Amino acid sequence: MRRFLHLLRSNWISWAGAILTTLSFMVFVTSWVYMGMHGSHHSAYAGLFVFVVVPGLFMTGLAMMPVGWFLYRSQMKERLARVQEKPMRLVRLLAVLTLVNFSVVGTGGYEALHYMDSQEFCGTLCHKVMSPTYEAYIDSPHARVACVECHIGSGASWFVKAKISGLRQVLAVMFDSYQKPIPTPVHDLRPARDTCEQCHWPEKFSGDRMVIRRHYENDETSTMSTTALVLKTGGVRPDGKAMGIHWHVHKDNEVTYIATDDRRRDIPWVKFKGKDGKERVFVSEGVDRANPPKGEVRTMDCLDCHNQPSHSFQDPEIALDRAITEGRISRELPFVRKVSIEALRMGWTRDNAGDGIQKHLMDFYRQRGEVTAAQQELVQKASVALTAIWRRNIHPDMAITWGTYPQFQGHVSMDDKPTGCFRCHDGMHEDEEGESISADCGTCHTMLADRDKDPDVLKKFGLEDQ
Repeated sequence: MRRFLHLLRSNWISWAGAILTTLSFMVFVTSWVYMGMHGSHHSAYAGLFVFVVVPGLFMTGLAMMPVGWFLYRSQMKERLARVQEKPMRLVRLLAVLTLVNFSVVGTGGYEALHYMDSQEFCGTLCHKVMSPTYEAYIDSPHARVACVECHIGSGASWFVKAKISGLRQVLAVMFDSYQKPIPTPVHDLRPARDTCEQCHWPEKFSGDRMVIRRHYENDETSTMSTTALVLKTGGVRPDGKAMGIHWHVHKDNEVTYIATDDRRRDIPWVKFKGKDGKERVFVSEGVDRANPPKGEVRTMDCLDCHNQPSHSFQDPEIALDRAITEGRISRELPFVRKVSIEALRMGWTRDNAGDGIQKHLMDFYRQRGEVTAAQQELVQKASVALTAIWRRNIHPDMAITWGTYPQFQGHVSMDDKPTGCFRCHDGMHEDEEGESISADCGTCHTMLADRDKDPDVLKKFGLEDQ
């Protein structure tokens, strides 16, 4: 051991590298054992330090040792001459240390990759950039699905592509050169058949599904009405025939379209190819069928409708109606729906939203007269719910507001542009024979009640109190 230390001290670079490697090894092992004993719940920065920074310092120290020996090779020869008496001891020692180094580097590398695939790394490390999408993710049905399962999937090639893309994103964050808001969709995202369809199975026949939604007016009592519909989810029947909404992604049906904008909202050209190989091209008015417009050519999959499956931002009207339905906002407060939607649409900041929303509600009711203690409690409860909705969807630092990220699995639009189904199903895309893509709402769902204040259909199913 003394001979080996004598070799390390042949120059200051190698000696510094040896000290750095030793200290990094001690910090890594100690921290790894500590974190293992106390569970996986730790700061994202702690994981970054232990599994990325420390192994990096360890490898830097390893690299410094041969660099120092090379730069000071004249002194190296002299030192080697002093340890030639029993060279095999030195060889055995070097072999043992090399094995230890490989073990540390291998373990550190594995843990680093595992950590970089974790939710903490993906969602919380770059707070300002990822906070909006991360908050939407943890409030989504996919909150227990790891980010990498959708954004990367299995296989080495997509892992390498994702990490290369990640390096560009890190540089963009470092130099504050990223776009605000972050543009969607992600154009180089892995196809849904490799990710979404590993759990979901659109070709499996699932039948129809009833959907019931409550709506509230902006009058004094926030009058409730109900929409009930049967959603024709469909799939593939045992006889092989595709039915319902998921007809679009049946293996025998290929739908290709051209989007002339980056957000895939303007779709003037659609091609359908069936099992028989016959093709039909549908174009909107003014588009030359013989010369397709320039734009992104894409074969339709899950994400063309479910474009925000884990990062969906809500419509304020829908989010508010849901909060009232769930009892988080009481209809005992007069005009609560009206004053709440006003509060949600005001220009708050992340710091003053809570106090501002509560003050807006209290000022409204004080103008109507004395506010009782019971009403103050209801206002406080409503303020908490409205603040949660606002903070869930509005992020001024990232230029995210209502309608920034529209969802395509329906047809609610907060501007004048077509969205969702109506991008293609507008009745204006025609083929050579003049037949258009259907705009019949009954193709996808059957309305049982449309904003009905007392729908009989719910009584038939015993759901009037739901």
